[in-house]
Amino acid sequence: MGDLTDNLITLLRLLESRTRWPAGDLAASLGVTPPTIRRYITRLRDLGYGIEHVRGDSGGYRLTAGRAMPPLVMDDEEATATAIALRRSLLAPTPLAEDGTLRALAKIEQVLPERVRAAVAAHDTEQTVLGEHLAATLAVITEGIRDGRVLRFAVLTDHGLGAPHRIEPLVVRARMGQWFLMGYDRDLRRIVTWPVERIIDSEVTTIAFDAERHRRPRRARDVVPDDLPAPVVAVVEVQAPPTRVRAGLPDGVGFIEPLDSGWSRVMISGTSTTRIARQLLLLPEVFTVIEPEELRVELRAIAEVLAGV
Repeated sequence: MGDLTDNLITLLRLLESRTRWPAGDLAASLGVTPPTIRRYITRLRDLGYGIEHVRGDSGGYRLTAGRAMPPLVMDDEEATATAIALRRSLLAPTPLAEDGTLRALAKIEQVLPERVRAAVAAHDTEQTVLGEHLAATLAVITEGIRDGRVLRFAVLTDHGLGAPHRIEPLVVRARMGQWFLMGYDRDLRRIVTWPVERIIDSEVTTIAFDAERHRRPRRARDVVPDDLPAPVVAVVEVQAPPTRVRAGLPDGVGFIEPLDSGWSRVMISGTSTTRIARQLLLLPEVFTVIEPEELRVELRAIAEVLAGV
């Protein structure tokens, strides 16, 4: 049975790697006979995979759409590209695809070999944009939702770090270009929503919970409260390369790209211009505000206060 399973997986990998495969080539690659290949093809079709046979000298077997999605077998470059693409998608979450994005990223990062994980870190020049903090926090939340485990974390407020929360995570949703977690707060005894970017020191506990008991909240859990502030998006150009900009900004803050001049363009989103201004003041390099005008006004006001100190 083990050899059969291995051969079926290998056969799927071969079918994914080329448009068409003559039966003889498939048989030679697996070290079996053409009749055995035909039996394997029948077995895969019974499992729901679409496999078409094209007759003729240039024909052969080809993978098509079926009832089931075949397991994707990737080489190192394909796995690296997929992981980077999924990570970057966290920057601009799509409301219709947030669940799929998080599940796919959790699955692929769970099985990445160390050599591929190192390649992702080396090639993903924008990893400071989405921030290891954001990616790690979403990974913890996804694990808690998937396994039905209580989360423990603190929330960063305008007044500093708040007390730890014990949360039964229900869902993560993307709204207004930001991620939000909705869950049942065991201490407050009600459903609460938090911006994921403000969640600090998150961890999955060993405490299990039953999400079914939140039936009424679950019917409304796709809704993020309307009174959440719309995010402010700012664009600045910094007189420094991306590596220096990355070191000056907090983890998970800013979308950074290099400019031909040697400067960097940074796009930052936040709940207010005041918050963005405070983050930019952490930069030791000179920067120019491209937009919005409200940020320039905020920075000028801060400069006037500092000039009088």
